Amino acid sequence: MTISIPKEIKEQFLGQILSLYSKGELFAGRASEMLGISRAEFYEILSQQKIPLPGKLNESILKELSAFK
Repeated sequence: MTISIPKEIKEQFLGQILSLYSKGELFAGRASEMLGISRAEFYEILSQQKIPLPGKLNESILKELSAFK
């Protein structure tokens, strides 16, 4: 059985997922899983919506990059 979810509900759900992700309360893997898409697709949505990486993740990436300098 297939259930059709109204577009408004899908958009609200996506908005909530993006909000949780941007606050660092949800990892990209889990967010993409909840949305039923690949992680690459999730990152594409983040890029399209101009949503930055969560502060904690951004700090972690910058710390790792500084180790290579």
